[in-house]
Amino acid sequence: MFRKVFIILIAVVGVSFANPQDLIGKNFIDFYGKDESGKVVKASQYLGKGKPAVIVYWAIGDVDTYKVLPQINKLYKKYKDKVIFIAPLLSVSDEKEVKEAKKFIPLDIPVWLAGSDSIKAYSIEKVDVPYLVFVDKNGKIIDIMKTARDIKKVEENIKKLLQ
Repeated sequence: MFRKVFIILIAVVGVSFANPQDLIGKNFIDFYGKDESGKVVKASQYLGKGKPAVIVYWAIGDVDTYKVLPQINKLYKKYKDKVIFIAPLLSVSDEKEVKEAKKFIPLDIPVWLAGSDSIKAYSIEKVDVPYLVFVDKNGKIIDIMKTARDIKKVEENIKKLLQ
């Protein structure tokens, strides 16, 4: 009995501290959030449905994120007809704060107020932002970039999604 409990405990702890790179090649992990209109949405409504996606996790108040998001926004404008972009916000915020932040940054990518399941699923910490997950058209994760500041690599990953 003790052995079974120990094995279950080890499995749970292992999942809790999973390395995000271990998710590459696996199906995306579904998560929910609220879109900018306040509607509850799930990633599975958009991902894995024949169009690749880039999930851009970010946080209000993170200076480095504010430097990088405008560059990612340019990629969004360039590829938005071919790639789905979602920008889950990890900060505790409301729709009004999101609108203000989008004016300041600027950011055209649709923002979701992310649920805690998203943060846990991808083992995200605030220091990891911007945290990008690249999902192919079939729902498989092809790459994850923590603290993504290399815009050339971001675009290379987008181009891989389109191959």
